[in-house]
Amino acid sequence: MEGQGEGSPGYVSSAILAQKIREYTVQSKNLIPYLNKSTNFTEVSTEGALDKTMDIVNAAFEPCVIHIRPGANSNDLRKEITEKLSEEHGFINLDVNALIRDENERKTEIGQEMHSMVQSNRIIPAEMMVRMLKKIIYSGTSEQTKFILTSFPDIIE
Repeated sequence: MEGQGEGSPGYVSSAILAQKIREYTVQSKNLIPYLNKSTNFTEVSTEGALDKTMDIVNAAFEPCVIHIRPGANSNDLRKEITEKLSEEHGFINLDVNALIRDENERKTEIGQEMHSMVQSNRIIPAEMMVRMLKKIIYSGTSEQTKFILTSFPDIIE
């Protein structure tokens, strides 16, 4: 293996490396309680298998979004599914039309952009709706990671 020894650039002796690891360990003992108190900190052990560790990371950080698409005469079924997912499994319903109205009423930056598009008889692009949804989905607490998406346009972009 070339470039791994003492003469290679970036070489750090084992004594210095051990000292830096020790410093990190001491400092993290103070940092972790602070992060637990002040942020949405989640501690994940990396001592297990990589796939198990990634399952834990994904469960902690990735939201689950279920898109309930509109269909002919499906309002009752859609309502039933949405209610069951909310009541029995803790999902939050994100009705895109209601969210657009809320953003418009609150005069947020994206709400004003959408209002301007509607005023000029243009369709609000899916990209703009996704931008709004990302802001909402990723602004909550780490405990809320399950969402139902309703009234999203039935388009492919």
